[in-house]
Amino acid sequence: MHTFREAIGRKDLVVSADLPLRPTSTASDIAAAVAVLAPVVDAVQLDDNREAAGNMSALAAASLVMKSGLDAIVHMTCRDRNEMALQADLLGAAALGITTLLLARGEKLSGSKTLRGKGVFDIRATRLTEMAKWINDKTDLVSAPGFLIGTLIAVFDPDEDWEASRIQEKIDVGARFLQTQPCLNVELLRRYMKELVTRKVLRRASVIVEVPLLTSRELARDYKIANPSALLPEASVARIMAASDATAEGIAVCAAVLKELGSIPGVAGANIKHDTAAENVAAVIQQAGLR
Repeated sequence: MHTFREAIGRKDLVVSADLPLRPTSTASDIAAAVAVLAPVVDAVQLDDNREAAGNMSALAAASLVMKSGLDAIVHMTCRDRNEMALQADLLGAAALGITTLLLARGEKLSGSKTLRGKGVFDIRATRLTEMAKWINDKTDLVSAPGFLIGTLIAVFDPDEDWEASRIQEKIDVGARFLQTQPCLNVELLRRYMKELVTRKVLRRASVIVEVPLLTSRELARDYKIANPSALLPEASVARIMAASDATAEGIAVCAAVLKELGSIPGVAGANIKHDTAAENVAAVIQQAGLR
């Protein structure tokens, strides 16, 4: 099995995609999705119960994905577990042979009355990254060369005096890839990446751009409500809203952004963020000419 870590070191543009987990997800559902995605992506990403719906554990799902022959990037956040439980999950990831982690603070709970849990936030994401790096450096539990650790960053229009100190801190504690929020705004991304390159941030870390796949008018219209930080040009939303076939137009919009990413200095890859059929993801990648 080829790993995401290997791909990011040798490919001009690596491609991963979400593998959405739901409370009803089964092992056969995961195997079916992997069968479609394996020929076109370098890995799938498994989020850490982002919607607080009580999904299958990302670690359990990763084990099923890897048994099917595809690499898995496991997300871990500080929202739902305390430091001791997060350490246990890191050790579990090492035992399962997981090579790539994306570590973050996690989304705040919505306050819905249907939710019975409370946000924990026992530690910061930087502390979680330090824990993973310590397991890498101080134990023999992770096969060499150890975990590839990633975290999240936000694309914006930096001022001239921006020093990227927060990003530098994340890299200093062990992050080696930086994944953006959902972004279809290529021009803003170009300006942001130019600043990262100028400040030599990318000597020690790679940038993965999260590209949302919007496959319905409702999703295009409401996406910013669920994802306030997402960067969606009004023109892209309008294209999908006006199309007679919103799914096909959403695929075309996503594919067009993927094509552009290869020409942006510093961008190492893309993750397709979606909650749709795996076949639509495969169509995006094929339309972009990446596989």
